[in-house]
Amino acid sequence: MRRVPCWVAAAVVAAAAAGACSDVGTSPDAIVALAFDTLPYPAVVAGDTMRDSMGRAAPLRAVAYNADGDVIANPALRYLALDTGVLIDAAGYLVATTRTSGSVRVVAAARALQSLTRTVIVTRAPSLFAVSGSATDTVKYALPDLPTNVSKAMTVKLTRDSAGTTLGVPGFLVSWQVTFHGVTVERSDTTLASLWDDARHTSLLDTTFTDGTAARMLRIRSNTLPSSADSFVVFATARHRGAVVAGSPARFVIHFRPKSAR
Repeated sequence: MRRVPCWVAAAVVAAAAAGACSDVGTSPDAIVALAFDTLPYPAVVAGDTMRDSMGRAAPLRAVAYNADGDVIANPALRYLALDTGVLIDAAGYLVATTRTSGSVRVVAAARALQSLTRTVIVTRAPSLFAVSGSATDTVKYALPDLPTNVSKAMTVKLTRDSAGTTLGVPGFLVSWQVTFHGVTVERSDTTLASLWDDARHTSLLDTTFTDGTAARMLRIRSNTLPSSADSFVVFATARHRGAVVAGSPARFVIHFRPKSAR
């Protein structure tokens, strides 16, 4: 027996409890719940249409459910901006018309239903991507392996140059890649090392902060490393409209050796 998602069932009960004026439809195409969980991209460039990570114009998309918990194909949804400075057309394409910075809240709606809000950052086009701080580090690791076998934060900054002043570009995705002896270490392979975010979760994708920076740490698994000194090379890349930003990829070298080695 197929199970109806509990949150969809709760939405049906809530609508029914609201009275006859909010009758819950039993048609397979009657929308009783909305999930607006993701955006095509965290940010939109001022004057441009929202695009996905490959640089293609991409519409906002929410998921609609019927009373059985089934996804409704091609639901009749509207997308609304709760703040000024952007326009969203009938197909869900968002354009930053007059706003040049800050953020806007958007929701999906269907008749009397409205989704939770999503926040879109409005930013400027980037011009330069570079290492911020040191591009090298040495980890003197412990044996047997310990969670302290971690590099210092590898930080990059995405900027634009306006009137000679370097300004950070927020809301852009940065992809990270670890290599060892010239071979890429896959995300699922944590035998030798993995990239950590600031919450110590494995993550190869980051979003630039308000100052344009993004960062990752390298968690080294010392039990399976060579006993002699060696190094990992980590690359970080940012793209705009599908093309790499000047300075990409930024390159970091993380040397490692046992604490007992000199």
